[in-house]
Amino acid sequence: MNISLSFDVEEDLHSPTYNSLKEGIPQLLNILDKYKIKATFFVPAKLIEKFPSYFLNLKKQKHGIALHGYKHERFDNLSRSEAEKRIEKSVKIYKKIFRENPKGFRAPQHSIDEKTLEILSQNNFHYDSSYTPLNFLQLFFFPKAIHHELKGFSKPRSFYKISKSFYEIPISSIGIPLVSFPVRILPWFLLKIYLEILRLTHKNLVFYAHSWDFIDLPKSKIDRMFSHKRLIKNFERMIGYLSKRNNFIKLEQLAKSK
Repeated sequence: MNISLSFDVEEDLHSPTYNSLKEGIPQLLNILDKYKIKATFFVPAKLIEKFPSYFLNLKKQKHGIALHGYKHERFDNLSRSEAEKRIEKSVKIYKKIFRENPKGFRAPQHSIDEKTLEILSQNNFHYDSSYTPLNFLQLFFFPKAIHHELKGFSKPRSFYKISKSFYEIPISSIGIPLVSFPVRILPWFLLKIYLEILRLTHKNLVFYAHSWDFIDLPKSKIDRMFSHKRLIKNFERMIGYLSKRNNFIKLEQLAKSK
């Protein structure tokens, strides 16, 4: 089985700071380097423009850098012309910094819709990774967008072709998605059971977390109840456990394998 690790990089939760760049991501990279794993980082173009050397260094280390919009805003709230402007501006910044076209995209808060997928295809993206099918948590956390989330809930669990050379690679889920939340809250023995259920129900696995999941968040109730230190410990145990029987590849490699 192929497994892809993906991380959304953005402002720290409940704060306009970027402490995760100097604290969280370095801790994450130590774990990835230990197991020789390359991950995919979804980054808003505005943040790439703000810290170009930081993300150039990540790419130099052979990690994938994909787009997370221009700034952190929902795409289902944008008109088609607004979405086109955001994506075109983001592509322009990406090409200026990395000297190549972006391959992947993830909409903030999973807010992908048909118009945005069409725009991505027209701009020669290779894949989108925004949908999380069978995700009850998403219905709970985004009640104001319930009609949108229900559409994503019923999407296929396996990645599939949207148009010529453009694929959707959904985040893995079986009621509870393979994200930081279960890794943070579940005791290790339950987390292992959860991982085995996912392995039995999916052809490939896609994990997703935020960069701020790996730092102290004093204003976050969940971080006070289930510390980021607990998350980091369980995350490393999960990687060690899965690396014994599976291959870790970047999302762009997974898209090429179709």
